[in-house]
Amino acid sequence: MKNKRQLAPLAGALALVAGAATSAALLTGGTATAAGTPSSAFGLELSIAGNGVIPRTPAVSSTDGSLKTDSLIGLPTNPVASGGIINASAQNGAATASVADLAVGDGLLKTLDPQGTLTTQLNTVCTQITSQLGPALDPVNTQVLGPVLTQLQGVLDQVGTATQGTPLNLSALGALDISKLTNGQLGGLCDVLAGKLKLVGAGAVEAKCTGNTGTTTIADLKALGLPVNVDTKKANQSVKIPDVAGVPPIIELVVNRQSANADGTFTVDALYLNLLDQVKVTVASATCGNVTSDKAPVPGDAPPPKPVKEHIPVTG
Repeated sequence: MKNKRQLAPLAGALALVAGAATSAALLTGGTATAAGTPSSAFGLELSIAGNGVIPRTPAVSSTDGSLKTDSLIGLPTNPVASGGIINASAQNGAATASVADLAVGDGLLKTLDPQGTLTTQLNTVCTQITSQLGPALDPVNTQVLGPVLTQLQGVLDQVGTATQGTPLNLSALGALDISKLTNGQLGGLCDVLAGKLKLVGAGAVEAKCTGNTGTTTIADLKALGLPVNVDTKKANQSVKIPDVAGVPPIIELVVNRQSANADGTFTVDALYLNLLDQVKVTVASATCGNVTSDKAPVPGDAPPPKPVKEHIPVTG
């Protein structure tokens, strides 16, 4: 059953579903029960500081084993994530979910700094920094950038202090040793905090499962503006940014996260994102299960006709 949430009001949709269920009961004259654990899927789930902000959306569950689908254009209003077309579908033994045009973290600081005080300071300092950065993969040159790095660290401390005790606590930014970043990571961090760049973005994210196997497809995955090179064919690929010993990461990603569940189902999450242990996002999740339907037979049901293969002579 496809959920056409964009085309009909909820009350009308409920009436249509109720009518369809009544008609089906009249036509079959039987009852059905289902046993087992159904397949399910959802597009995206978001929490901030342990509080649910976006529940699993859109979400489907095939409780009777038949195909269930749902789709959504854009995410509900929230401070950190956006998406384009989001799909979810599930049926017995198979499920899929996808999100297009994923963006996480663009305009993050603007939400916390509506007056633009910190953003203005960041723009000033970061403009000086980016004009002096070397090749993207090289370590930051602390001898050249020492004074402006100190200024940037001071602004990050202000961000951390300003967000302590708020629903989005970014105090970990104050503990970040920016001198350990690469030029590309530092430039990307500046652009993210100034609202010019996505923290994490992807053109398309998709998860599929069949039985107890799953696959993940991700197009154009970037973090802090830099490409994330990860083999999506391998399960449970972890990426930390920055990945420097002794430096807490700004971003932690798990790509193609797969798990066999205690109830016998199998789940593949295409992408899991953890920002400073505050913002947690699951993108494109598919869970495969099976249900069996015990449908009561309808009295008088005739067996289907068998085709006659022999030649029948024409008379008359």
